[in-house]
Amino acid sequence: MVLRASSNFALNQLGIPQGDTLPAISVARSPYLLPRNAKYSPMKRLLFPAFLLLPLLVVAQWRPDISGSWSGLLLQNEGGFSDRFELYMNLEQIGLSVRGTAYVRLGELHAEMKVSGFQTLDGSWRISELEILRNNKAGLTVAWCMKEYDLRADYRQGELVLTGPWWGNSSYGPCVPGSITLRKRIKVASLLGGEYPVDVQPHG
Repeated sequence: MVLRASSNFALNQLGIPQGDTLPAISVARSPYLLPRNAKYSPMKRLLFPAFLLLPLLVVAQWRPDISGSWSGLLLQNEGGFSDRFELYMNLEQIGLSVRGTAYVRLGELHAEMKVSGFQTLDGSWRISELEILRNNKAGLTVAWCMKEYDLRADYRQGELVLTGPWWGNSSYGPCVPGSITLRKRIKVASLLGGEYPVDVQPHG
């Protein structure tokens, strides 16, 4: 686009003789203000965000699969029914979701719950107990707590563990919260062939 002079005063102020034309002004579509004679490369714009995503992809690939059998302890803070319970989980991870069962036991008291959850953006697992599949209250007037877990999978001394807090509610109201620590149950080959968990299933 070319702008022609229309004002003698304006031209005199700029030192341009009357009748001359102003330099052409090019309107560039560059997304940035590029230096003069700089070459714009759309491919570089695409590669730069890709390099930023590489660390995220590496972290996502490193996160361990939590499918399998887990065993450990469920701890309850002061004021709860008991300070510790046995806890077992059988989980199946499908992408960023997980489903399975949780089994909690204290002596003759025990219950098995259906669980489901998902992986959060920070890599932890948010798992919820959905329903009681079976239970035994051992003749006591108690109510089972339907729990929520916020668990993180980490390697500790070469062993894969799930740890984190839990909280929940029962028919009596909010439960005294606590924390859990679960270890993945390693399978070993038996003398008769096949693979079996090292520890015995709490239910059959």
